[in-house]
Amino acid sequence: MSEQAILLGVPKVEYSGDGITPLPRCLKACANYLGMDVSYDYVMAASGAAFRLTWDTKSWNFGNVDTIFTFDDPSKVFRSGIESLGCEYNLVDRTPKTKKEEFVSFIKAKIDAGIPCIALGIIGPPEACIITGYRHNGETLLGWNFFQDNPEFAVGVTFDESGYYITDKWWENNDTKAVMSLGKIIKDRFTPKIILQNAIDVMTGRNWNQYAKGLYAYDAWAKAVLNESDFPDNAMLAILAERLMVHGDAMDCIADGRYCASSYMKSLISLYPAHQKILEEAADLFMKVHNTFGKMNNILGGQRGEKEMREFAKPEVRKKIAEIIYEAKIADESALGIIKELINVF
Repeated sequence: MSEQAILLGVPKVEYSGDGITPLPRCLKACANYLGMDVSYDYVMAASGAAFRLTWDTKSWNFGNVDTIFTFDDPSKVFRSGIESLGCEYNLVDRTPKTKKEEFVSFIKAKIDAGIPCIALGIIGPPEACIITGYRHNGETLLGWNFFQDNPEFAVGVTFDESGYYITDKWWENNDTKAVMSLGKIIKDRFTPKIILQNAIDVMTGRNWNQYAKGLYAYDAWAKAVLNESDFPDNAMLAILAERLMVHGDAMDCIADGRYCASSYMKSLISLYPAHQKILEEAADLFMKVHNTFGKMNNILGGQRGEKEMREFAKPEVRKKIAEIIYEAKIADESALGIIKELINVF
């Protein structure tokens, strides 16, 4: 292994109109770099992330939308995302016994083989990012990170002329939780039946520890929005900001996710023309969930500033929003029913 190596031309990942869910964005970027023809919509659906919704019943939790909550097995979303492409799944998890050298060895081996890595953390929260190179024998890493331009998280981060971040503080970040990669292609991509079975598992209502997941998450979300004790008249702006941001994250989750779910269902029509009508119905239902984002956004005012925070605190506003949340649940529930029908004929 060399002391340094860099893979140029790995597509940039960031929050944008091309997708706002980090793991699928990273999977698509790495797959495209390696010559695989794969879309964001496909990876969202195939990983299960397109169908997810989670709500912490004990707090207003910024982590609700993390893809790690997609399945009840936290690692399954990573495994599904990688194996859905037909690739071998490789991951090094950070435990109290894991040494930095294990991460460095994994990263160097993959980069030297021409394969970018996907990591959780590196800069900022434990969201997926890309490692495209290393320097100083692996002490310094380069790549793309959704938070690389955020002053709150990017302390000490510099930039390569390619635009890649450069950091030597990645291991000191306690939110650096894992590193993984797309291994060799060893099998076919996931069949629609596998993807839809996973969708059923993800969307089915259930409680997992303090989290309400799938269809149950809509009830927990609406309950939190209607909880007057969480919106006292004298609430500090910081509290209202937290409430709106967590609510907004849930809006973003179903807007991005169900748009991709709808697109995936439409993509199946050419494979199963005899089921065109029911596939279109499922796609329309997922778009109906997606469109609830616009409805809630219009009620709040379109932005997420102080004006919208104070608007969100009003009981009459939150009542309207809760009604829309239930609209989304009903549409999702109907879409889930169709998927259960399709799974028996695919």
